[in-house]
Amino acid sequence: MKRQPGFTLLELVVSLTLMTLLSGLMFGGFRLAGRAWETVGERNAGNSEQIQLQLFLRNLLEQAEAREVHHHRQTPLLSFQGTEHSLVFLAPQPRRLSTTAEPVWFYLALDSSDPDHPVLSLKSQPLVFETEPQEHTPPFDWYQLLDDFRQPDLILPLLELEITSFNLHYLPAEEQNMPTWQPEWLEQDQMPALIRLKLGPDWPPLVVASRRHRYEIKDEY
Repeated sequence: MKRQPGFTLLELVVSLTLMTLLSGLMFGGFRLAGRAWETVGERNAGNSEQIQLQLFLRNLLEQAEAREVHHHRQTPLLSFQGTEHSLVFLAPQPRRLSTTAEPVWFYLALDSSDPDHPVLSLKSQPLVFETEPQEHTPPFDWYQLLDDFRQPDLILPLLELEITSFNLHYLPAEEQNMPTWQPEWLEQDQMPALIRLKLGPDWPPLVVASRRHRYEIKDEY
């Protein structure tokens, strides 16, 4: 008997098995490629956020002003007071937030009110000048300004970013002998030459020169 052209049942089973295996391999490859692209996209988005935040903070800190601020508790203080975990300074409002160049108070600190989700917070307050004592104009109070900034719900933040840690250090001007990084800049008569911010272990340190020392050549410290 002459055999009819076509495939046997065994050949069909083998072909279907091979097609199933190839389809599984192709689908797995597509899934792996999709995950790789998604991971790259997330990493690029994170790097972009870091770069944008560091550029914003650099521009803001470079414009920090050195003014004597008078208040009723003690001698005048410089309008730049910082510790290792917080900084209060005077600088012009960013143009995208205001059309005027009037300086305002800025407060940069790590908000740990929620220990599980600490956030870097930047707040601002208008600058109030006091020319002459008046009945309805209270004298300026540094400590009240700090208390207002530290209350979570009193002043809304300009920006918040969840980070694990935040540290500040300050380098005195080079005319001092063997300058070293300081964890505080309180009751000084001039701005630090450099300000260093560390925004967590995954962020590169940000070193900013104040306006007065912006064009000086610095060694690496």
